[in-house]
Amino acid sequence: MDVLNLLSSAASDAVGVLLIAVPLLLHRWLADSVAHWPPYGTLRKDKAAIAGFLLGLCLVAATPLPGQPLSFDNIFNRGGPWDLEMDAFGALVLDRIAAAPGLLVDRLVLDDERLNLTLGVAAAAALLTGHAIAGFLRLRWRRALAGVVFDLIVAAMTALLVLYAAMLVLWLCNRLNFWLLLVGILAIQEYRYNLIGLFPRHRHFRLPRLRLPQ
Repeated sequence: MDVLNLLSSAASDAVGVLLIAVPLLLHRWLADSVAHWPPYGTLRKDKAAIAGFLLGLCLVAATPLPGQPLSFDNIFNRGGPWDLEMDAFGALVLDRIAAAPGLLVDRLVLDDERLNLTLGVAAAAALLTGHAIAGFLRLRWRRALAGVVFDLIVAAMTALLVLYAAMLVLWLCNRLNFWLLLVGILAIQEYRYNLIGLFPRHRHFRLPRLRLPQ
């Protein structure tokens, strides 16, 4: 019975690690795929990701997280707001990601006196708009339109990934003993041996060129 419990616990941990990595892998696959399309390229993808990163910081600032204002006790204490099981953490992530865009809009309209969020969103919008205009000036309209769609997808995925990463870091800090060590070891092994192509220098998984807009 002890062996079965051990195997069940190990399987649950493995599934948990996989679920943690899935958003990162999805973003990596998407970024590799769009950068693989010659009219789009890595440079434009990176700039769209910068716009998404700015939006993600705004989402983090506008989205209430458990235990705010954050403190050492709130993050690390046993039984604190971040002492969550895997299913509770997953439910928290889904709830906050679904609510984040609306909360950001409300903050922009009702409660942004210092204009910090407004400046962040405006900078991201200016970056995306500039790329869209440049695309329509130098490409045929279908390719330019596809580039705009790719920009929006990359920016949106990056913004949500930033919010997810913020919650993941806080949760892993609470799970300091096992999860943080395990994720760190797996990340090191992935960087060294390139098993699934998670890091930017490796491009294992992407859409074939023929599947991208021509």
